[in-house]
Amino acid sequence: MRIQGLFCAGILGSGLFPAVSLAQATGDEARLLLGISVGAVSGARLWSTSPQAVQFINPADTFALDRRIRSNLVVGFGGTYFSSENLGFAVEGFLIGLGLEDNCRQVFSSGSGDVADVCQSLQGREKPASAVTLAVGPVFRFNSRKRFSPYARANLGFTLSNQSSLRTSGEFPTDSGPSTIIVYADERNSRIDPSLALGVGFTAAVSKGSQLRWEIRDNIVGIQQVTGTIPIAGFVPPHKRVFKHLFSMAVGFDIILERRRGRRY
Repeated sequence: MRIQGLFCAGILGSGLFPAVSLAQATGDEARLLLGISVGAVSGARLWSTSPQAVQFINPADTFALDRRIRSNLVVGFGGTYFSSENLGFAVEGFLIGLGLEDNCRQVFSSGSGDVADVCQSLQGREKPASAVTLAVGPVFRFNSRKRFSPYARANLGFTLSNQSSLRTSGEFPTDSGPSTIIVYADERNSRIDPSLALGVGFTAAVSKGSQLRWEIRDNIVGIQQVTGTIPIAGFVPPHKRVFKHLFSMAVGFDIILERRRGRRY
């Protein structure tokens, strides 16, 4: 009877120990990553003014002007280092665009065809731009040793833009070619403004050395906004810095440069 009890205990023990060993085994954990992502970002209304005089006569022809930030493609690149299982630190460059689109409506017309042509040239005009956000910030992830790992991030930095969000000009035809009327002037071709980004997403391991990434993000970008009209066209308008929410969705690919091996027992 005693021998039978020992035999049963041995069988149970041999089945239990492998189960315990299996429960202790864990997957690898990515520590240092280098990645790139592509996606799309939404647009936003930037400013509108009315009525804006455009001539040195009285009464002057006036415009109602509207400018918005266009939706655009985005490209991101950067690296992340995780000092622990959950908390990491990221450095990133994010090409966000900040292209503009103008619209114009003539509020008062004196009958000048040239002025009407200026407004028509502004209607629906798109202005491409190259703006990049450089930022750093923490990343907090969950289930870092699992195949799918959700995360949240916050980036703080600045945006460099090569396009004035104030300058506005239109054209009318002449015998010698198009002539330009500057509605709002701005001598600065580029600006640096602060920015903040808040994002959530998840990663999916595709091999020991790489992973896919999906993320949605609120890009809070500083940009100059026209705040009122001026007595006559051709001068710098009143303006201020505002922060616009530009929402983006992107997919990425990360190369794992360093990883911590999981337990194999």
